[in-house]
Amino acid sequence: MELKKLYLKGRKSFEESGFECPGIEAKAILARSLDADPVELYAHPERRVDPGRGEAFERLVGRRLRGEPLAYVTGRREFCSRPFVVTPDVLIPRPETETLAELAIETAGLMKNPRVLDLGTGSGCLAVTLFLESHGCEVFASDISASALGVAAENARTHGASVGFVNSDILCCFAESSFDMIVSNPPYVSAAQYEELPGEIRHYEPAVALLGGEDGLACIRKIASAAGGVLREGGFLLLEIGAGQAESAERIISGSGFSDIDFKTDIAGIERVVRATWKK
Repeated sequence: MELKKLYLKGRKSFEESGFECPGIEAKAILARSLDADPVELYAHPERRVDPGRGEAFERLVGRRLRGEPLAYVTGRREFCSRPFVVTPDVLIPRPETETLAELAIETAGLMKNPRVLDLGTGSGCLAVTLFLESHGCEVFASDISASALGVAAENARTHGASVGFVNSDILCCFAESSFDMIVSNPPYVSAAQYEELPGEIRHYEPAVALLGGEDGLACIRKIASAAGGVLREGGFLLLEIGAGQAESAERIISGSGFSDIDFKTDIAGIERVVRATWKK
């Protein structure tokens, strides 16, 4: 079958199923099936597709039609203008987390050769971005999931980022006063909010990376309580938080001994990232 006809077949399937952007869905999956750049789909629409590739395309379209997130179907998601491998072992990177990356890069620039930890790294998108964008930054990344660390390590190799990976929960295995900055996108969805999430998220993305306890603040409490033990004097803690959590997060972090607490809003104007200084 010609490339254009295969694309139109996929687009029609998505249109009939009520997808908002059927063309984008079909194009992304077709490019993945052919291991090609989406631009090639426009450049050579008459190209004939190998039957095996066509069957692979139809299988992937079927997965997407059943509700699996596009990022898992294609195995890719862009973060800060770079492609990252994603699997169901890791949370799919989101634009909101780019706000955390931006503030972390800015904060790293305030220090000389800072030692940084990305806590709960998942796909490694934060750790890799920090290493590549913050020159002289020594970056470590930890996660409780060994499978997630495998994905993160693959992304680090792909982008040529020298990141040290550690399989650990919270901060229990790190030495006292060993970091200048800790960054984390912790689970911050409450139990009630989790039940209201779209099925595409609840049924496919790892719950451990989303659920933050009954009120969504359990992991934020744990991190704030433990972070002072591994941060150097004047070091920074940066956390992504959920909508409406700023006041609670400030209270928790302040009560754990941090000062100079400020927030950065995301593109929707939501206070998305909290930054605090350890006993400066």
